[in-house]
Amino acid sequence: MKIALLRVGIDKICGGIHSPIFKDGTYEFIPIPEYYYRNHAFESKKMPTYSTEKGKKGKPFINYFKAEGKDKEQHKDCPIHADPDFETFTYGDGNYTKNALVNLNKGDLLVFYASMEGYDFEKEAGMYLFGYFEVDHALLAVEQDQYELLAEDFAKNFHVKNKEIFDRDIQNPKNKGLKLVKGTENSRLFKYAYSISRMLPSEAKKDAVHVISDEMLQIFGNFGGKIAIQKNPIRWITNKKLAEQTAKWLKTLE
Repeated sequence: MKIALLRVGIDKICGGIHSPIFKDGTYEFIPIPEYYYRNHAFESKKMPTYSTEKGKKGKPFINYFKAEGKDKEQHKDCPIHADPDFETFTYGDGNYTKNALVNLNKGDLLVFYASMEGYDFEKEAGMYLFGYFEVDHALLAVEQDQYELLAEDFAKNFHVKNKEIFDRDIQNPKNKGLKLVKGTENSRLFKYAYSISRMLPSEAKKDAVHVISDEMLQIFGNFGGKIAIQKNPIRWITNKKLAEQTAKWLKTLE
Protein backbone atom coordinates (compact mmCIF):
# COMPACT_ATOMS: atom_id res chain seq x y z
CA MET A 1 0.00 0.00 0.00
CA LYS A 2 1.20 3.53 -0.84
CA ILE A 3 -0.07 6.99 0.03
CA ALA A 4 0.54 10.10 -2.09
CA LEU A 5 -0.07 13.63 -0.76
CA LEU A 6 -0.80 16.28 -3.37
CA ARG A 7 -1.39 20.01 -3.05
CA VAL A 8 -4.23 21.41 -5.18
CA GLY A 9 -6.39 24.52 -5.39
CA ILE A 10 -6.03 28.28 -5.57
CA ASP A 11 -3.28 30.21 -3.79
CA LYS A 12 -1.66 33.64 -3.77
CA ILE A 13 0.48 32.85 -6.81
CA CYS A 14 -2.18 31.09 -8.88
CA GLY A 15 -5.39 33.10 -8.41
CA GLY A 16 -4.35 35.64 -5.82
CA ILE A 17 -6.10 34.27 -2.70
CA HIS A 18 -6.13 31.25 -0.39
CA SER A 19 -9.14 29.00 0.09
CA PRO A 20 -11.09 30.15 3.18
CA ILE A 21 -11.27 28.19 6.42
CA PHE A 22 -13.90 29.19 8.98
CA LYS A 23 -13.77 29.40 12.75
CA ASP A 24 -15.77 26.18 13.15
CA GLY A 25 -13.24 24.25 11.05
CA THR A 26 -15.34 24.04 7.91
CA TYR A 27 -13.96 25.43 4.68
CA GLU A 28 -14.46 26.15 1.00
CA PHE A 29 -12.11 24.53 -1.49
CA ILE A 30 -11.62 27.00 -4.34
CA PRO A 31 -10.27 25.58 -7.61
CA ILE A 32 -7.47 27.18 -9.61
CA PRO A 33 -8.25 29.50 -12.54
CA GLU A 34 -8.19 28.07 -16.06
CA TYR A 35 -6.37 30.76 -17.98
CA TYR A 36 -6.46 28.75 -21.21
CA TYR A 37 -10.16 29.45 -21.65
CA ARG A 38 -9.86 33.03 -20.46
CA ASN A 39 -7.16 33.66 -23.06
CA HIS A 40 -8.31 31.44 -25.93
CA ALA A 41 -11.64 29.67 -26.22
CA PHE A 42 -13.95 31.19 -23.62
CA GLU A 43 -15.96 33.17 -26.16
CA SER A 44 -17.05 30.00 -27.96
CA LYS A 45 -17.68 27.83 -24.90
CA LYS A 46 -19.76 28.54 -21.83
CA MET A 47 -17.65 27.65 -18.81
CA PRO A 48 -18.27 27.81 -15.05
CA THR A 49 -16.58 30.90 -13.60
CA TYR A 50 -15.79 32.23 -10.15
CA SER A 51 -18.92 34.36 -10.42
CA THR A 52 -21.29 31.56 -11.47
CA GLU A 53 -20.02 28.65 -9.34
CA LYS A 54 -21.00 28.39 -5.68
CA GLY A 55 -19.29 26.62 -2.83
CA LYS A 56 -20.71 24.51 -0.01
CA LYS A 57 -21.75 27.66 1.86
CA GLY A 58 -23.94 28.73 -1.06
CA LYS A 59 -21.85 31.77 -2.01
CA PRO A 60 -20.24 32.32 -5.42
CA PHE A 61 -16.50 31.74 -5.27
CA ILE A 62 -15.86 35.34 -6.33
CA ASN A 63 -17.22 36.47 -2.94
CA TYR A 64 -14.08 35.13 -1.27
CA PHE A 65 -11.83 37.46 -3.24
CA LYS A 66 -11.07 40.82 -1.63
CA ALA A 67 -13.82 43.38 -2.17
CA GLU A 68 -11.35 45.74 -3.77
CA GLY A 69 -8.35 44.89 -5.87
CA LYS A 70 -7.17 43.57 -9.19
CA ASP A 71 -7.52 39.87 -8.27
CA LYS A 72 -11.31 40.13 -7.91
CA GLU A 73 -11.68 42.19 -11.05
CA GLN A 74 -9.43 39.88 -13.09
CA HIS A 75 -11.13 36.70 -11.94
CA LYS A 76 -14.83 37.54 -11.77
CA ASP A 77 -15.40 36.14 -15.28
CA CYS A 78 -12.47 33.75 -15.32
CA PRO A 79 -13.28 30.05 -15.92
CA ILE A 80 -12.38 27.67 -13.12
CA HIS A 81 -10.36 24.48 -13.37
CA ALA A 82 -12.55 22.26 -11.18
CA ASP A 83 -10.27 19.36 -10.24
CA PRO A 84 -10.25 17.08 -8.25
CA ASP A 85 -13.86 16.07 -8.77
CA PHE A 86 -15.40 14.63 -5.60
CA GLU A 87 -18.66 13.69 -7.31
CA THR A 88 -17.11 11.09 -9.59
CA PHE A 89 -13.81 10.80 -7.67
CA THR A 90 -11.48 11.65 -10.52
CA TYR A 91 -8.32 13.70 -10.80
CA GLY A 92 -6.34 14.71 -13.86
CA ASP A 93 -2.96 16.40 -14.26
CA GLY A 94 -0.93 17.07 -17.38
CA ASN A 95 2.15 18.44 -15.63
CA TYR A 96 5.26 16.29 -16.03
CA THR A 97 6.02 16.73 -12.32
CA LYS A 98 3.01 14.48 -11.59
CA ASN A 99 4.18 11.57 -13.77
CA ALA A 100 4.49 9.32 -10.73
CA LEU A 101 0.71 9.40 -10.21
CA VAL A 102 0.47 6.54 -12.71
CA ASN A 103 2.27 4.37 -10.13
CA LEU A 104 -0.80 4.43 -7.88
CA ASN A 105 -2.50 1.04 -7.64
CA LYS A 106 -5.87 -0.19 -6.46
CA GLY A 107 -6.20 0.38 -2.71
CA ASP A 108 -3.57 3.13 -2.52
CA LEU A 109 -4.63 6.57 -1.26
CA LEU A 110 -4.30 9.93 -3.02
CA VAL A 111 -4.62 12.58 -0.30
CA PHE A 112 -5.42 16.19 -1.17
CA TYR A 113 -4.40 19.30 0.74
CA ALA A 114 -4.75 23.00 -0.04
CA SER A 115 -3.56 26.40 1.10
CA MET A 116 -6.20 27.90 3.40
CA GLU A 117 -6.48 31.11 5.41
CA GLY A 118 -8.84 32.25 8.17
CA TYR A 119 -11.94 33.94 6.75
CA ASP A 120 -14.16 34.86 9.71
CA PHE A 121 -11.29 34.82 12.21
CA GLU A 122 -7.57 35.60 12.25
CA LYS A 123 -5.56 32.63 11.01
CA GLU A 124 -2.48 32.85 8.83
CA ALA A 125 -2.41 30.78 5.68
CA GLY A 126 -1.32 27.17 6.07
CA MET A 127 -1.71 23.76 4.47
CA TYR A 128 -4.86 21.77 5.26
CA LEU A 129 -6.06 18.28 4.40
CA PHE A 130 -9.58 18.18 3.01
CA GLY A 131 -10.12 14.74 1.45
CA TYR A 132 -8.71 11.68 -0.27
CA PHE A 133 -9.36 9.11 -2.97
CA GLU A 134 -9.09 5.42 -2.34
CA VAL A 135 -7.58 4.54 -5.71
CA ASP A 136 -9.41 2.24 -8.10
CA HIS A 137 -6.93 2.73 -10.94
CA ALA A 138 -4.59 5.25 -12.52
CA LEU A 139 -3.62 5.58 -16.17
CA LEU A 140 -1.66 7.63 -18.66
CA ALA A 141 -3.28 9.12 -21.77
CA VAL A 142 -0.85 9.90 -24.58
CA GLU A 143 -2.87 9.37 -27.78
CA GLN A 144 -5.99 10.92 -29.29
CA ASP A 145 -7.37 7.42 -29.81
CA GLN A 146 -7.66 6.99 -26.04
CA TYR A 147 -10.18 9.82 -25.70
CA GLU A 148 -13.32 7.79 -26.36
CA LEU A 149 -12.09 4.99 -24.09
CA LEU A 150 -11.93 7.42 -21.14
CA ALA A 151 -15.58 8.41 -21.33
CA GLU A 152 -16.95 5.83 -18.88
CA ASP A 153 -14.70 6.66 -15.92
CA PHE A 154 -13.53 10.20 -16.62
CA ALA A 155 -16.29 11.89 -18.66
CA LYS A 156 -16.90 14.52 -15.94
CA ASN A 157 -13.26 15.20 -15.16
CA PHE A 158 -12.14 18.67 -16.29
CA HIS A 159 -9.29 17.30 -18.43
CA VAL A 160 -11.57 14.94 -20.35
CA LYS A 161 -14.92 16.71 -20.61
CA ASN A 162 -13.10 19.69 -22.14
CA LYS A 163 -11.54 18.28 -25.29
CA GLU A 164 -9.35 21.34 -25.79
CA ILE A 165 -7.70 20.70 -22.43
CA PHE A 166 -7.23 17.01 -23.21
CA ASP A 167 -5.60 17.90 -26.53
CA ARG A 168 -3.40 20.52 -24.88
CA ASP A 169 -2.19 18.05 -22.26
CA ILE A 170 -1.28 15.19 -24.58
CA GLN A 171 0.17 17.36 -27.35
CA ASN A 172 2.72 19.08 -25.12
CA PRO A 173 5.79 16.79 -25.26
CA LYS A 174 7.06 18.13 -21.94
CA ASN A 175 3.98 16.77 -20.16
CA LYS A 176 4.66 13.17 -21.22
CA GLY A 177 0.93 12.55 -21.25
CA LEU A 178 -2.14 13.22 -19.13
CA LYS A 179 -2.17 11.48 -15.76
CA LEU A 180 -5.63 10.37 -14.59
CA VAL A 181 -6.69 8.82 -11.27
CA LYS A 182 -10.06 7.21 -10.53
CA GLY A 183 -11.17 6.71 -6.93
CA THR A 184 -13.56 4.14 -5.46
CA GLU A 185 -16.80 4.85 -3.64
CA ASN A 186 -14.79 4.73 -0.41
CA SER A 187 -13.17 8.07 -1.34
CA ARG A 188 -14.05 10.97 0.97
CA LEU A 189 -14.37 14.75 1.04
CA PHE A 190 -14.05 15.92 4.65
CA LYS A 191 -16.51 18.25 6.34
CA TYR A 192 -13.63 19.88 8.19
CA ALA A 193 -10.12 20.86 7.08
CA TYR A 194 -7.12 19.66 9.10
CA SER A 195 -3.92 21.64 9.53
CA ILE A 196 -0.76 19.75 8.57
CA SER A 197 1.88 22.49 8.33
CA ARG A 198 4.08 24.88 10.25
CA MET A 199 6.28 27.70 9.05
CA LEU A 200 9.99 26.99 8.91
CA PRO A 201 11.65 30.14 10.28
CA SER A 202 13.95 32.09 8.02
CA GLU A 203 16.05 35.23 8.39
CA ALA A 204 14.26 36.55 5.32
CA LYS A 205 10.50 36.26 5.83
CA LYS A 206 9.93 35.88 2.11
CA ASP A 207 12.06 32.73 2.16
CA ALA A 208 10.06 31.06 4.95
CA VAL A 209 8.31 27.88 3.81
CA HIS A 210 5.52 25.62 4.99
CA VAL A 211 6.78 22.24 6.19
CA ILE A 212 4.96 19.26 7.68
CA SER A 213 4.14 20.05 11.31
CA ASP A 214 5.69 18.20 14.23
CA GLU A 215 2.31 16.65 15.06
CA MET A 216 1.80 15.44 11.50
CA LEU A 217 5.33 14.02 11.35
CA GLN A 218 4.03 11.43 13.81
CA ILE A 219 1.24 10.54 11.35
CA PHE A 220 2.88 10.81 7.93
CA GLY A 221 6.57 10.45 8.68
CA ASN A 222 9.09 12.79 7.03
CA PHE A 223 8.68 11.72 3.38
CA GLY A 224 12.29 10.65 3.19
CA GLY A 225 13.45 14.02 4.51
CA LYS A 226 11.38 16.06 2.03
CA ILE A 227 9.29 17.88 4.63
CA ALA A 228 8.57 21.04 2.60
CA ILE A 229 4.95 21.00 1.37
CA GLN A 230 4.51 24.62 0.27
CA LYS A 231 4.59 23.96 -3.45
CA ASN A 232 2.92 21.02 -5.16
CA PRO A 233 5.34 18.12 -5.46
CA ILE A 234 3.94 14.70 -4.63
CA ARG A 235 4.95 13.49 -1.19
CA TRP A 236 4.98 9.71 -0.80
CA ILE A 237 4.53 7.24 2.03
CA THR A 238 5.85 3.95 0.69
CA ASN A 239 6.58 2.11 3.92
CA LYS A 240 3.71 -0.37 4.14
CA LYS A 241 3.35 -0.31 7.93
CA LEU A 242 3.40 3.51 8.09
CA ALA A 243 1.01 3.78 5.14
CA GLU A 244 -1.47 1.45 6.83
CA GLN A 245 -1.26 3.43 10.10
CA THR A 246 -1.76 6.70 8.22
CA ALA A 247 -4.72 5.29 6.28
CA LYS A 248 -6.33 4.17 9.53
CA TRP A 249 -5.96 7.71 10.95
CA LEU A 250 -7.33 9.35 7.81
CA LYS A 251 -10.45 7.23 8.01
CA THR A 252 -11.22 8.63 11.49
CA LEU A 253 -11.48 12.21 10.20
CA GLU A 254 -14.86 13.86 9.72
